[in-house]
Amino acid sequence: MLGTEPQVDETYVKTGKVRVIFSPVLNHGDRSYVAHQAAECAGDQDQFWAFRHFLYENQDALWSGDIRATVKQLAATAGLESADFDACIDSERHYDRVDAQDAIRRAAGIRAQPFFDFNGDVYGGAPPFEAFVQVIEGKLAE
Repeated sequence: MLGTEPQVDETYVKTGKVRVIFSPVLNHGDRSYVAHQAAECAGDQDQFWAFRHFLYENQDALWSGDIRATVKQLAATAGLESADFDACIDSERHYDRVDAQDAIRRAAGIRAQPFFDFNGDVYGGAPPFEAFVQVIEGKLAE
């Protein structure tokens, strides 16, 4: 996704042709919950997409040690305001939101990671940019 997403963003999102909505997939217990809450906490500082991308780039760090301490350190490294971010993580204020979003995915029967929903047509896996172009252009032509 890190390879294709910038192309999709540049070609379709920034031009207003496509809107991207991110939905969490909570398949790894507390680590998943905390990582997704961390992205939401970054969103409180208008940095959701940038920090989500940063988490993907640093995902190996999420698999060992204290996950809360890890995301706090990553947030500080990414330049987020630490006191607000840390308080957000400690309060778990986005827990219910993240859980509810994942429940929608589970109820829809979506199990693949990553998955993409183009106006009701769902695709799993990580297709190349050209596959996105074919699907998106087809949808735009409808």
